[in-house]
Amino acid sequence: MGVRYKKAVLALDETAKARLWGPFGGESFTSSSSDESAELANLVDSFYDSDYERRDGDDIEAESDGEELIEMLDATLDEIGDDLEVDRIRTEVERAIRVAGSGPDSRFKKRVVTLLQQRGFDAGLCKSSWEQSEGLPTGYHKYIDVITSDKSRYIIETNLASYFEIARPSDDYMRLMKRLPTLFIGRPDHLKSVVRVMSNAAIESIKTAGMHVPPWRRKEFVLAKWFSSHKRIINFRGDKMEIGTRVKEVK
Repeated sequence: MGVRYKKAVLALDETAKARLWGPFGGESFTSSSSDESAELANLVDSFYDSDYERRDGDDIEAESDGEELIEMLDATLDEIGDDLEVDRIRTEVERAIRVAGSGPDSRFKKRVVTLLQQRGFDAGLCKSSWEQSEGLPTGYHKYIDVITSDKSRYIIETNLASYFEIARPSDDYMRLMKRLPTLFIGRPDHLKSVVRVMSNAAIESIKTAGMHVPPWRRKEFVLAKWFSSHKRIINFRGDKMEIGTRVKEVK
């Protein structure tokens, strides 16, 4: 286990470490995700669960929460930075973005996918969708993915931070936002870790400001964007699209 990863989880007490819970859904493609990434993602939620329980019984302020979340986010971003495949994909994605130019989001993503395919990548436009359940509204989301030769899956978001913008953010939350890369490229387990950190921090910031947490800011709703069942579109012909097999995430 790396030194940076250890630093990120040292702040978590033993109770939090013992309360690991399963991930939100499984992945539909074989990936090279590490045990450390999965453990880190689970520890984020375990920490928050135990922290809220302590607050219910005592008026305890978690003064170090901001620092701990920053360490967790940094640990995940460091792991992404160490992935050579991410660097290879990033070079071509940045090139595709420059060539694709601007325009409606859906058409822009189609152009990026097509340009990546022309460079030899197994790229697709994924459209996820989910039904209303447990207070969460129905919704859908479009994003890009790339499948490598060893069947590892990488998710691409050209503006990840936009999904975590909130009103009246706290100073701690803004520190986290500034750390998020504009262009995100990473394995699903890494994205899951980032979403969990940012969603928990967003809820904390919203509550601190005395505001109601809307359902679309809940962690489960944000995770659903990338971890619900989805269609993977691989060819675009005018307004018609050739669609691959619908992929159902295992929950």
